[in-house]
Amino acid sequence: MDTFDSHATDSALWLHVRGGNGRAFGVLFDRHRNRVFAHSLRLVRTQAEAEDVTAMVFLEAWRCRTRVRFVDESILGWLLVTTHNVARNQLRSGLRHQRLLRRLPPPDSVPDHSEAVLDAIDLGSTGNTVQRAFAHLNSQDQQILLLCVLEDLSMTDVSQLLRIPSGTVKSRLFRAKQHLALVLTEYNPIQPSPSAVGEST
Repeated sequence: MDTFDSHATDSALWLHVRGGNGRAFGVLFDRHRNRVFAHSLRLVRTQAEAEDVTAMVFLEAWRCRTRVRFVDESILGWLLVTTHNVARNQLRSGLRHQRLLRRLPPPDSVPDHSEAVLDAIDLGSTGNTVQRAFAHLNSQDQQILLLCVLEDLSMTDVSQLLRIPSGTVKSRLFRAKQHLALVLTEYNPIQPSPSAVGEST
């Protein structure tokens, strides 16, 4: 039986995974599943969707186990990048499903507008404002922002994961932050100062 040290680095454990060792893969799953799930939850709408994304990410890791990339002997960065890609694909699939439903003829019964009202209220929340602002960024800028800011990975690590120069990561991160701030300002315009209000009355 293939034996291994469960406290070994990700890259050391992955040597066993590449040989088909499911127990070694289970150790890595337990080690990183919470971070992957938390990352998923930032990208999709519900906890159930985040659970689906998490499962698909680790399935992809097993399927692509000969092509996984490591940074400082850790697989986490690769898992987070894969999480972003899987979540985007899932959202696209959901949007296609919604478009299909909109093409169907409306039901004969009178629709219940309560859910639409709740949705409209919810869209005014800060969380959804941030999500809508984030959606204005392109895919690579989203990845860089999430990995550098929320996951606290270094620009060098992100450069290795995304296979782009460190200078590109730095410039795109700066641009993404500026763009996000601009969109948030558009959704939440600064209220006029008291003096300005007084002058207009």
